Amino acid sequence: MPTEVELRSQDGHEALGMLDELADLYVQVYAEPPYNSAPKFSRARFLERTREQATSTGFTLVTARRSGRLVGFSFGFSMLAGSWWAAASMPSAQVLDASKYAVIELIVDRDHRGRGTGRALLDALLAGRPEQYATLAAVIEADAYAWYLRSGWRKIAEFRAEPPYSDALILRLPREGNRNLHAAAHSG
Repeated sequence: MPTEVELRSQDGHEALGMLDELADLYVQVYAEPPYNSAPKFSRARFLERTREQATSTGFTLVTARRSGRLVGFSFGFSMLAGSWWAAASMPSAQVLDASKYAVIELIVDRDHRGRGTGRALLDALLAGRPEQYATLAAVIEADAYAWYLRSGWRKIAEFRAEPPYSDALILRLPREGNRNLHAAAHSG
C-alpha cells in the first residue's frame, strides 16, 4: 500500500459522526458498473443500514485517507453462531454454527484501486478477529469478486432477492490463540 495512505480504525460512534462523508464515497463507487446505482445501493438505504449496523457488537470501521481525503473504507460487525445473512441461501451447518465476522463494506475510490488499498483495509479490519470465519456479499459481475476468490475466499451461499446478484463468500480466520500455538510449535 502506498505510504501516503493513512489507515485508521474507528468504533461505531465515530462512524456515525462521519456517516455523510462515508455515504458520499459509497454513492460514488456504487454508481459504477456493475452496481449502476441499483436501489439497494442508494444513499438512503446505506444510511439506514449503517445507522443500525454501527451499534452492532464488534462493529469496526477502518478508513483510508490520503492528504486528509477519504479514499476508502471498510466496516463490519460480529455475527453470533447460528446467525446468517437474511436474504441469502443457507450455508453448511458447520458455517452456520460458527462465529462469523460480517464484512459489510469494502469501498475504494477509482484512483486508489490496484494499489493495495483495498487489501490493506480488509487486512486491518480482520486483524486479530476472534471469530472463526469472515463473510461478505460479493456482486458476481464486480471485479472485486475474482479478487476475493484469488485471496482465499470461497462461495458458500447466494443472494438472489434483488439485482445485481451476489454470492456469500467466507474466509476462515486465523484465530489468535491458534496463531500463538502455531508459532510456539515452530519456535525451536
